[in-house]
Amino acid sequence: MFKLDDLKIFIATAEVGSFVGAAYHMDVAPSVVSRSIKNLEVQLNTTLFNRTTRKITLTGEGQWLLDHAAKTLDNLNEITAYFRDKNAELRGKLTIDAPTPFTLHMLAPILSEFTRRHPKVRLSLESNEDIADLIEKKVDVAIRLGELKSSGLKAKRIGSIQRAFYASPDYLEQRGVPVDVNDLRDHNCLGFSQQTPSLNRWPILTKSGEWYEITPHLSANSGETLKQLAVHGHGILCLSDFTVRQELESGELVPILGDKVVPHSIPVSAVYYSEHKVIRHIRVFLDFLAEHAKF
Repeated sequence: MFKLDDLKIFIATAEVGSFVGAAYHMDVAPSVVSRSIKNLEVQLNTTLFNRTTRKITLTGEGQWLLDHAAKTLDNLNEITAYFRDKNAELRGKLTIDAPTPFTLHMLAPILSEFTRRHPKVRLSLESNEDIADLIEKKVDVAIRLGELKSSGLKAKRIGSIQRAFYASPDYLEQRGVPVDVNDLRDHNCLGFSQQTPSLNRWPILTKSGEWYEITPHLSANSGETLKQLAVHGHGILCLSDFTVRQELESGELVPILGDKVVPHSIPVSAVYYSEHKVIRHIRVFLDFLAEHAKF
């Protein structure tokens, strides 16, 4: 079985592109690098590098090993960091990027407990729909709703939500309670503006078997704005269930068409990049969310 140090030397050699450079980087003699690579090739019965007098390049199997070896070392470093740091006090800045509704209704009610547990962590909350620039914006973890596009970042599913239909008691008293999708055509439907047209496809089936696409009576680019319009009797809206809990408890909104909602699940994911200095911050925060967030 090859040694862990052999993998480290192999990765350094692949990244630097030379045996001598790897030796300098690892602070070992060039002969140690050559012997380590040779040991790997013998034990794996393969050739990891194409060698010329001027440079070395990875073979196909060398590239495969590099991808898997890097993941292995990442996992080992994470294990080491966990047991080294688990009793150390968490400190520093943790930047969390999440959609505004998630921040208001999921994070705001529970973050006081997080700061009580970790008083030396400075939280910074931001809102941004683009997850591809976390490093540039110095975001540690982003919360995203819906299916993720491939971005090369790490992602962990932390829960799921669904949308449903709501209206105010006053509106329903004046306009009547809809019982199926056909009734919705005679009601004021509150929808999103042009920036988010997909949210105007409501999870209730038409005769053709498609989700019902509304033409908004009133539209806004914010779910919170639409919710206030509904509370004040302007019409029916379709929102994620976690955003209306307070209004349901107070009676300002009531659910409707519950038996007509198409079963669906909207994933909630934490997206982050692998950077050893923030691994523990992310792990602790995600563990906290799993313990306290009410999906």
